[in-house]
Amino acid sequence: MIFTFEGAPAVGKTTVSEELKKQYDCYVIPEVNKLFGHEKRRSHFWYYKKQIQRWQLSTQNHSSKPLTILDGDTFQPIWFSSLFPNENWGSFEKMVEFYSDMLDKNLVGFPHKYLFFHTDEKIRAHREAIRSKHLGKSLEAILKKVNRYRDFAISQYAYFSDLQKRFPELVVFLQATEKAESIKTILNCSKSHPYEDREIFKFIVGWCREAKQ
Repeated sequence: MIFTFEGAPAVGKTTVSEELKKQYDCYVIPEVNKLFGHEKRRSHFWYYKKQIQRWQLSTQNHSSKPLTILDGDTFQPIWFSSLFPNENWGSFEKMVEFYSDMLDKNLVGFPHKYLFFHTDEKIRAHREAIRSKHLGKSLEAILKKVNRYRDFAISQYAYFSDLQKRFPELVVFLQATEKAESIKTILNCSKSHPYEDREIFKFIVGWCREAKQ
């Protein structure tokens, strides 16, 4: 099965995915910036295309592994553009056209499950500060990142909540507190959702358009 891990930074997605890889030989596909390098980003479409490459990696390898994990949603640019309306993610309509074309060509699709990690904002911010400090970031840079994702965490939770309401078997919420409990829940998710990719895509695009109003 192909699972996508989502949630704000520092909620435990990467920690859990690495543990699953270590214990159960799961195949983990990092986010674009980690897999291809942030400094290599040439254009918005370069970023979109790398998301498609990540999906291709997941489909090529999931049959040989007990679980394939995408650390971050391949459709992320679409809803990021709505959750960060003041940032330049490129033309929304061109982005939708690009992903729609990729769906038509069966070059991208939705995972069998979304695992959405969340925790109390104070806990998340504290984890982010510690992690950033270990990476050698300045206090100014740490505060900037913490503040950037504070409102985002709330909006992202609302987005995945609405996605779950519309497609109950697509999204599983995980309170990111106990790693062992999260892993147990993930391993028990053995049933895929019954929805069509086009149906999900149409809902996402509609949700984002409404959010932009």
